[in-house]
Amino acid sequence: MSYTSTRPLLVFLHYWGGSSSTWHKVISLAKEEYPILSLDLRGWGQSFCPDDPTAYSISIMADDVAGTLEKMADERQTSLDNGFILVGHSMGGKVALATIPALSDRIRGKLHSLVLVAPAPPTPLKLPGEIQEQQQKAYATEESVVWNIRHILANMENLSAADVEMIVRDSLSGHEWAKKAWPSYGMQEDITDSVARALSSLQAKKQITAKILVGGSDLVEPRERVESGVARFLQENGVKVSLRVVEGVKHLLPLECPKVVYEMI
Repeated sequence: MSYTSTRPLLVFLHYWGGSSSTWHKVISLAKEEYPILSLDLRGWGQSFCPDDPTAYSISIMADDVAGTLEKMADERQTSLDNGFILVGHSMGGKVALATIPALSDRIRGKLHSLVLVAPAPPTPLKLPGEIQEQQQKAYATEESVVWNIRHILANMENLSAADVEMIVRDSLSGHEWAKKAWPSYGMQEDITDSVARALSSLQAKKQITAKILVGGSDLVEPRERVESGVARFLQENGVKVSLRVVEGVKHLLPLECPKVVYEMI
């Protein structure tokens, strides 16, 4: 891998239904400049899949991410020498926030900044029953995944046939409990207290910045919710926040507008 030695490690965390592959367009733009760590969160991609319906919480996934970074530090991998940036999309954005308190002090101090793409809020999110039921079935069949892409997740003109094929494959291959966990209890987890305490500890030593990106047509995490639930929370906890709205895209920004995501990084 060729990259400028002073650049921080980019840690990519994907959305519910995706995998590390979701970031492939952004990674192709970044890989010559930055060291890269793109993770399959548990239950997705090639990750560990425990047969336990309670094993896919946001806090548990954050522990997985923190454990990976701790192991890299123990092994003295040079990609962490210049710190790291947490880049989280949707559910991955909530995991990114939950990772901050999950880190030991030695690793937390290496956090450079956050890049949050259509992030889910750290507060509990309770959807109406019919929408929650629809989400439970969203990744059941190829037809349901394609319907979800077409009507909820993306503007189809922003995606290639290969993009759609990859999304379908990732969504269908997710573990049963991982598919159910996010709408059943993951989005309802309240991580605000632990994140606020960790940010307070961190801000005493350094200023943390967060860049937030949201699609102008996003139906999953609309601008108003991101502004009130994520941007305001971070600002109230001392984080310097900037927010950008990208018109003409919905929720799958890493695939719909990868150049814009890379510009934010």
